[in-house]
Amino acid sequence: MQTLDTLSNAEATSVQFLLTDVDDTITTEGKLRPVALEALYRLKEAGIRTICVTGGSAGWGDTYLRQWPVEAVLSESGAVCLYREDGMIRKYVHPSIVQEGYAQRAEELIRKVLEEVPGAKLSSDQFARIYDIAFDHGSEPPYLDRDGIEQVVRLCKSLGAGTAVSSIHINAWFGSFDKFEGSRSFFQDVLALDESALLSQSCYCGDAPNDQVMFSRFPLSFGVGNIRLHEKTMQFLPRYAAASHGGAGFAEIVDALLDKRR
Repeated sequence: MQTLDTLSNAEATSVQFLLTDVDDTITTEGKLRPVALEALYRLKEAGIRTICVTGGSAGWGDTYLRQWPVEAVLSESGAVCLYREDGMIRKYVHPSIVQEGYAQRAEELIRKVLEEVPGAKLSSDQFARIYDIAFDHGSEPPYLDRDGIEQVVRLCKSLGAGTAVSSIHINAWFGSFDKFEGSRSFFQDVLALDESALLSQSCYCGDAPNDQVMFSRFPLSFGVGNIRLHEKTMQFLPRYAAASHGGAGFAEIVDALLDKRR
């Protein structure tokens, strides 16, 4: 990972869309700090369209879209995107999701995990999720250890679910998507931009192992400082990394991008 001062002018000026994770990337210890909110406004004022890409719930996505200066929120690890069009908030669902019987499959997965993995628990915002199932491992005590996390992942996969581990949750879902496939489909079906345009006109910011699929595909990618906590366990790392953690690191990334564009 390179430091932000090595970012080139050409890379910075290519960015029309900034895609970013939320938890521990924009937020710091679960809170949106002024430094990160101001960075989001600076992006908007510079004409860069920000799209949040998160494992968080669609309910949180609705809140972010209404309260933050962002274009869209792709939530639940790529399952559903909320975006504005003609002054209205619209919903885009990934085409691989088979909605008939989905709730029953999700309920069965939840039951098995809670029965078979000691200490496993649902995230407290599970009620706000449409397609995603989130098991909390690092958001609220008691925390789940590494062995417990691995047990949850194995069990979910054995039931045919896709999985991703963020800094706070183990996310599981039924469908052929992840953060990248969700982004690609949204850009293609809603914005009428193909994968080549997505990759050449966008960058991605993240902080955790569940961002690896984005780091592996985007030529221009950034990590906030806390990415270094996971560096030894990750196969794919961002091209650049900020010094500061969380929202302060996100603000550093935005400053570097905008400074190089001037």
